[in-house]
Amino acid sequence: MRLPFTVVHRDSEAKESPASNLHNATVHSPGWASAPFPLFPQEVTLAFTGAVCIDTLRVLAHEHFVPSKLHVSVGRVPKYSTPDHTSAKFKYLGFVRFANNGEWKLREQQTIELKGVSCSFLKLSVEKPHSHGKNLCGQVGIVDVAVEGEVDLDQSTKLLKVGQQGLDFQMLTHGIDLDEDFVHSEAQVEGMGADAVRMVRRVAMLKQDAEWGEDFDEAQRLSGIEGEIAMCGRGLKDAEAQKQDAVSNEDYAAAKALKAKTDELKARLRELMDSVQARRNR
Repeated sequence: MRLPFTVVHRDSEAKESPASNLHNATVHSPGWASAPFPLFPQEVTLAFTGAVCIDTLRVLAHEHFVPSKLHVSVGRVPKYSTPDHTSAKFKYLGFVRFANNGEWKLREQQTIELKGVSCSFLKLSVEKPHSHGKNLCGQVGIVDVAVEGEVDLDQSTKLLKVGQQGLDFQMLTHGIDLDEDFVHSEAQVEGMGADAVRMVRRVAMLKQDAEWGEDFDEAQRLSGIEGEIAMCGRGLKDAEAQKQDAVSNEDYAAAKALKAKTDELKARLRELMDSVQARRNR
C-alpha cells in the first residue's frame, strides 16, 4: 500500500513550491523546489505515522530543476529517545542518478527497491542540478514521492508506548489487529504456520537491531537462527498435513511416525527461541 508521510524538515524551499506539496500532493501540484542559489546537498526528511517497512520508493524529478544525484537514508528512533527526526539514527542506503534532459520538458522517475527496510523516517539528500535553460538560479526540485510498503506493527507499538501519534496508531488503539492479518498472509506465502512466522519476524527484528548497532557477530548468529526457524516451520507444516492425510487413510503407523516428527520440530523451534531469549537476558 502507499504509505502516508509528513515532511518534517527541509533545508530550503521556494515560496511557490513548499515541501508540504509532497505530503499534500494533488494532480496539478508543482511539488517541492529548493530556494534559489541553495547550498548542497539539500535535505528533505519525511516522517511516517509510526514505523513502516518500505518495499519501494518512487521519486519523480522536476522537469527543469533536475537533481544530478539523490541519496537515500532511513532513520529509526533509538530506545528511550524522543520519537522525532532530530533524535533518529539514520542509516545510509545508497543513491540514484537522474539524467540530464537538456531542454526537453520531461520528468524522470526513479524507482528504488528497498526490500522491506524498517524505519520511521526517510531522508532524501539532493545534490546540485543539471544545467538547464530555465533553471537560472541553480534550484533542485522533486514533483512527487511515493512510498509503498506496510506498517511495522512491532516497532509501531513500541513507539506508541512513548507517545508517538498517528493514523496507524489510532487504528491500533481501536483494536484493529493488522498484525494478525499480516502474519496469516505471510504464512500462506511462506508455506509455514502462523506461530513459525511470528518467530521468524521476531528474530528478523532482533537481527535488524543488531545490524543497526553494528553487532555483526550477533546479526550473523540471528541470521542462522532465522533460517533454521523458517526451515523447521515449513517442515512442521508439511508434516502436519501428511499426518492428517495418514489419519484420513487410517494409516495409523504413518500418523504415529509423523506425530513424532512434528513433536521433534516443535521442540527444536522452542529451543531456538529459548536461545534467542537467553542471549537477550544476559
